[in-house]
Amino acid sequence: GMRNNLEASMAKAKAGLVVTQVTQKAVEMLGPLGYSRQLLLEKWMRDAKINDIFEGTQQINQMIVARRILGYSSKELS
Repeated sequence: GMRNNLEASMAKAKAGLVVTQVTQKAVEMLGPLGYSRQLLLEKWMRDAKINDIFEGTQQINQMIVARRILGYSSKELS
């Protein structure tokens, strides 16, 4: 099929941002208990960071989106 780099980068950037915001807010609400290994929340926070590393940071994905929308090549905006 066709490659959808723009849409994939948009989805990765948004998903990474949302998962980080949601897990951080949950930790804030639970206080010290949010960092407890008894809850899955602590694991989710770590997973969010690992996902950010493996999928490419939000900044990289946002740069890919901006380049495509503005019509620049990767060499012009690096």
